[in-house]
Amino acid sequence: MKRKARTGSRSLQPLFRAVMVISAVTILATGVTFAALQSQQAILAGNSIQTATADLKISTDGSAYSNSRTGFAYSEVIPGGAATALPSSTFYLKNSGTPTLELTVAVSTTPMNTDNVDLNKVYLLLTRDDKGVAQKLSLAALIAAKASGGLQVNDSLTGGHTASYHLQVAMDSDAFSGQEASIGGIDLVFSGTARTN
Repeated sequence: MKRKARTGSRSLQPLFRAVMVISAVTILATGVTFAALQSQQAILAGNSIQTATADLKISTDGSAYSNSRTGFAYSEVIPGGAATALPSSTFYLKNSGTPTLELTVAVSTTPMNTDNVDLNKVYLLLTRDDKGVAQKLSLAALIAAKASGGLQVNDSLTGGHTASYHLQVAMDSDAFSGQEASIGGIDLVFSGTARTN
């Protein structure tokens, strides 16, 4: 009995070898080309990032600055009358940092208000002494603004500079009814946010 020769698999072997050789040459050529087009590393080492310093301080005498100072006691405020000022109601804000700060102000906690004065009708008038324009802010708005970071003060303070401000109090004639009223524990909080432009 004669065996039949396998011609099918033998005829594929040269084709298989040719495909393998072409693939190997392609892979080798690609690897060599890639290696030839790649440079050594260039390293910029030891980088660091530090922000500018935002540092707002307050003073009531223009010489001793800190994060907190005792405020003012206003008396004899006449509802519906002119704004009440004190001879000593000047305070100073100092930007001890480097960037220009956009200023905000808020009242940090609800004041003591046992006489039920309508705080929407009680105002603080804030004036920067060298600019002379008063900004009228209601106590109610200042209290509400604490949650959002404060009310925008119409002022900014350049890094390394100091400005003096004058604080007055006013009250609408219908802010309360009765013989007298008092509001206490009004903590004004000034903040500064670095100007980005």
